[in-house]
Amino acid sequence: MTMEKREYFINFGMDEDVVEMVKDKLDAIKVTGNIKGELDNKMYYEIYKINDDRGGIVISHGFTECIEKYKEFIYYLTREGYSVYIMEHRGHGRSGELGKLHKSQVNVENFNYYVNDLKIFIDEVVVKRNEDKDLFLFGHSMGGAISAMFIEKYNNYFKKAILSSPMLKIAVGNVPSFLAIILCKILIIFGKGDKFIFGNMPYESTYDFILASTSNESRYNLYYREVLSNENLQRGGGSFKWLYESLIGIKYILKKENIRKIKTPILLFQAGKDELVGERGIKKFIKLCKSANLIYYKNAKHDLYLENNDILEDYLDKIFDFMQEI
Repeated sequence: MTMEKREYFINFGMDEDVVEMVKDKLDAIKVTGNIKGELDNKMYYEIYKINDDRGGIVISHGFTECIEKYKEFIYYLTREGYSVYIMEHRGHGRSGELGKLHKSQVNVENFNYYVNDLKIFIDEVVVKRNEDKDLFLFGHSMGGAISAMFIEKYNNYFKKAILSSPMLKIAVGNVPSFLAIILCKILIIFGKGDKFIFGNMPYESTYDFILASTSNESRYNLYYREVLSNENLQRGGGSFKWLYESLIGIKYILKKENIRKIKTPILLFQAGKDELVGERGIKKFIKLCKSANLIYYKNAKHDLYLENNDILEDYLDKIFDFMQEI
């Protein structure tokens, strides 16, 4: 049930004046920095701290993404009264390049490093600035898997968590996850772990809205231009090592004993037209997690926070109502 009627920008991405106004407002409060993550990897972050906030929200972004993709979402969070803390995960954006075959390739040494990096960011940056106010977690896609693993391991950080299209099963065609793990392990043993996953490739600048993870071309176009103009943000496909580590991470997350450790209330969003994450993992998680509630958008694609306005406005209202419920 919506607690209050909120109004959002309905022309964001179409109206250049609105886009520039949002950028200016965010730039006026933005603080940037770097911390050392696992293996001393330099981790880039941004803070959007507002006066007299209701609390803070930590954003854990998805595979190949960067902070620029979340600017509209960050603006809505700040306008609703929340300070925002967002770090680019290792091997993404300005947090280093870990690909062995190409600098745009996404790779990771161990999936747990994502979680460890996030904890370092929260301990060293977020907690010190949040002034003992309520703290919330938002995780999208890969960042949703990272967030789920985090709250399984650490129950005392967040008041509530939002998991948006969480990567609790990777869409690898009709190949069962256990077979994909075995295949990746064999490839790693034979020195092929640094190769691109079948069908993946280095970053390409080709404009391809048809295959986009949002139904909104204006929002897709805005982010496309941001990445095209900054080589540091350009990421292509993942390595077999990344896929292996992610599949092992998901296997850990979906263990019954780990899900039942979760005490944090969770709002989980699923998109009906999602072609990047499988629904089976979400179904298993929801069935076992007593503190999670599912919201399903039949006509939405993977990037719910960039969807068309009819979906996005309801999505935002659901998030804010959830965060503000006592």
